[in-house]
Amino acid sequence: GELARSYTHFPVRVEAELPHHRAPGTIDHRFVSVTPDTKLDTLAQLIREADGLSLVFVRTKRGAARLAQRLKGVDVHAAAMHGDLSQGQREKALARFESGRVTTLIATDVAARGLDLDDVKLVVNYDPPEDEKAYTHRVGRTGRAGRSGDAVTLVLPEQQADVSRVARLNGQMDRFQETGMKVAAPRLVYSSRRRGSKWGPTRPRRKI
Repeated sequence: GELARSYTHFPVRVEAELPHHRAPGTIDHRFVSVTPDTKLDTLAQLIREADGLSLVFVRTKRGAARLAQRLKGVDVHAAAMHGDLSQGQREKALARFESGRVTTLIATDVAARGLDLDDVKLVVNYDPPEDEKAYTHRVGRTGRAGRSGDAVTLVLPEQQADVSRVARLNGQMDRFQETGMKVAAPRLVYSSRRRGSKWGPTRPRRKI
């Protein structure tokens, strides 16, 4: 506000609230331990049990196309949306998904950015997000417009420690610990500034 007043004339502040029918719903967060051999079958089962549209996140463009083909092999039809598709192809895939002709959309973070879909019932992190911000962005695609939704993260053995840190930073540590998977010790993060130096006192430590 102070910055705006410094560089503008007669600024106006506008505040608004979402109408009741657009308010966020509740999201059930789950973390599921898988192995390379069980990962695909676990995803297929989650999609079959979902009561609505499913949005599956992967890390790479190639991974999105490959997963769509692998799901087809277990009788789950899905559309892939990634950066290598033309604008027309992305719009076609999204239209099929929104209309329910295809109930599963596989996307990368970049391809899914800005999607405003009210009817996504299930979000699956097939490839876990790299940090807590990506996790928030992904799971926020469900639980919209007053509807409830499910957010499931599939975790390979070597990913457990990293995913536990993401869960901790997003306030989902209790849900992660319920799984019995490996939990990484909190890391201390603090400034390297020395007390009494010209840079000022050392900043407080915090655990992440």
